[in-house]
Amino acid sequence: MTDTRYAHPDHLGYRLQAGSTRALLIPGFMGTPLEMRPLADALAEAGVSARSVLLPGFGPDAGNLARASARQWIEAAAAAWDEERANAERSVLIGFSMGGAIAAAIAREARPDSLILLAPHIRFADRRALVLPLLKHVMREFQPFGNADFNDPGVRATFSEMAPGADLDDPDVQRELRRQTAIPTSALDELRRTTIAANRAAPSIAAPTTIVQGMQDPTSLPAYSKAFAERIGGPVRFLPVPGDHMLVDPTHPGWERTRDAVMRAAAAPEAA
Repeated sequence: MTDTRYAHPDHLGYRLQAGSTRALLIPGFMGTPLEMRPLADALAEAGVSARSVLLPGFGPDAGNLARASARQWIEAAAAAWDEERANAERSVLIGFSMGGAIAAAIAREARPDSLILLAPHIRFADRRALVLPLLKHVMREFQPFGNADFNDPGVRATFSEMAPGADLDDPDVQRELRRQTAIPTSALDELRRTTIAANRAAPSIAAPTTIVQGMQDPTSLPAYSKAFAERIGGPVRFLPVPGDHMLVDPTHPGWERTRDAVMRAAAAPEAA
């Protein structure tokens, strides 16, 4: 089966030129710039130039995920940020999920005019994450869809989006999709390291910060995001919205409030 998950060119990254205010959008874990495109489009329509970059080991580079590190992700985001800030009249740093942790980690040195964190993943909800430094040496892969029921409408919708045109009733296709979606346990441990970097940086973040959090989010728990907001050194606006983790999805019940909050924070001189 040919891997068609990343055929769309936006998986590789893009820059939408629209004005002298420049925004960098950092995707989440296992995500690509494509997931940030609806928000980037909204920013561009509002006159904000928007860029998103592919981080090492994700999307078309998934074959290298087991060798990718938190340091590489943070350095890649910081390098893209330096490029955007160089010619910006105003700079906006936006991160979703793991991208939120990365944005927070670099915000101390990056000094954005506005920092926007969407469902920032700054602590694992599953306490078993504590043993990841040891577990990665024992269990090489985590298979989130290892027991997926391909008769379940939700599962079929997920894989139809990931692999358009795939025959989801074919056992060979099902087996290949399970293989393609396996996550190296070492990558989960690197994800843990991004949360550590974010928490260490929090007290030194001076930029006006907006945090948008889905109140039914099982991945980035609202209580964790709220506690993180209280640790940030600069002014913070914490905005709870209905729904789960995928705030950047236009079908999410909190999408409009998320989008509008980003527009305000991108345009305003401080979080309001």
